[in-house]
Amino acid sequence: MWHRLRRPLLSIVAIQLSAWIVGQILAKRFSKGDERSDEFRIAAIFGGKKFQSHAEHLRSGSVVVSMGGIDLDLRGATLDPAGASIDLNATMGGVKLTVPEGWAVIVETSALAGGVEVKVTPAQDLPDDAPTLHVRAVARMGGALVTTGALVTTGADH
Repeated sequence: MWHRLRRPLLSIVAIQLSAWIVGQILAKRFSKGDERSDEFRIAAIFGGKKFQSHAEHLRSGSVVVSMGGIDLDLRGATLDPAGASIDLNATMGGVKLTVPEGWAVIVETSALAGGVEVKVTPAQDLPDDAPTLHVRAVARMGGALVTTGALVTTGADH
């Protein structure tokens, strides 16, 4: 039995490993900027990433996920006075975007066999001068979550 299954199983493992390696190379080429950049681009293809922005004047960001996932945390960032925009694009994968409690978040969604969930502070509960983040979220057989969260600090941070 093992003799008959060995070749197909090894072929499947080789294909998955090859897809993962190609995905990592493509994601690295597409990605631009770092945690301090005011503009960034992140990709996760056949894999996952966590990204915490600490930008001082965040203007724009782009996230592309294909068969993977990204956890994007903007709670350490400060928006540009004119506001900022983030594009989320999830194809057969997922994106979680966490923003600070004091930001006004305007979300445009588009989903095809997927979904976008928005759990942010309502605009009427924020001051008129709250920094504004525009989010365009597209989910194709995947999902995106845009949520508000308090910045959690540990005892080691004090």
